[in-house]
Amino acid sequence: MKQEVYIIEGMSCAACSASVERVTRKLPGVARSDVNLTMNRMDIEYDETQVGPEQIMAKVRKAGFGIRRFVEEERADAAAPDVKEEDPEDRDLRIRRRDLIGAAVFTVLLLYVAMGHMLHLPLPRFMDMHEYPTNFALTQLVLAVPVLFFGRRFFTGGLGALFHMSPNMDSLVAIGSGCSFLYSLVMTYLIPFSHEYAGQLYFEAAATVITLVMLGKYFEARSKKKTKGAIKALMELKPDTALLVDGDSVREVPAGAVHPGDTVLVRPGARIPLDGIVR
Repeated sequence: MKQEVYIIEGMSCAACSASVERVTRKLPGVARSDVNLTMNRMDIEYDETQVGPEQIMAKVRKAGFGIRRFVEEERADAAAPDVKEEDPEDRDLRIRRRDLIGAAVFTVLLLYVAMGHMLHLPLPRFMDMHEYPTNFALTQLVLAVPVLFFGRRFFTGGLGALFHMSPNMDSLVAIGSGCSFLYSLVMTYLIPFSHEYAGQLYFEAAATVITLVMLGKYFEARSKKKTKGAIKALMELKPDTALLVDGDSVREVPAGAVHPGDTVLVRPGARIPLDGIVR
């Protein structure tokens, strides 16, 4: 049996990690497949005579997710120690923040146009719902399109997962906001036949749903990054060597060379290299 670790890309909820586990566990020869959503990692144990890395990665990609071997990531970092590249998580968080700000700006403008008349807020006359209903609808359409663009990952990821019969939360957002947008688009085309259709527009609903979910996703991504940072900081506290007690002598050995049953000396103030029983 062989054990490997893979980095899974594109997971956004527990349904995503469950989907990856489900498709990989169905492969012949796979004894265990565990996905950590927070770390975006998959630990898998399989029989090399029945399945290989190519089949595993192909199965995950077919389910709509990205995948790469964790060993390859470590080798790439070791091969270029002097090259200071941006952390993928920092880049993803920066992109999410940029898209969220853009979506929020257009959503606020859209809500003002769509709901302003209910609160008796001033609007330009050419956007008046009763006098110029077509302009009223087209203005909302123009403001809603950028919000859909900033939230495009819901459609690319959600509809992709739905296409692969593994729907997730992104699929729900894409279907809900997409249907609201398409329905409003049809109503916009029908306004010349009857001005009553101007009151049946839901562009602002589609934009608001996307923006609010993007806000939640941003907070989630930021929290995950902080959690991973805390875990890594704890892992870095583990020393690389241990003081192995060998009879009457003590010698320093790599922590990985300590076996069950060995006695390790921990001096006052030193860090504990391994789990064990205190004697």
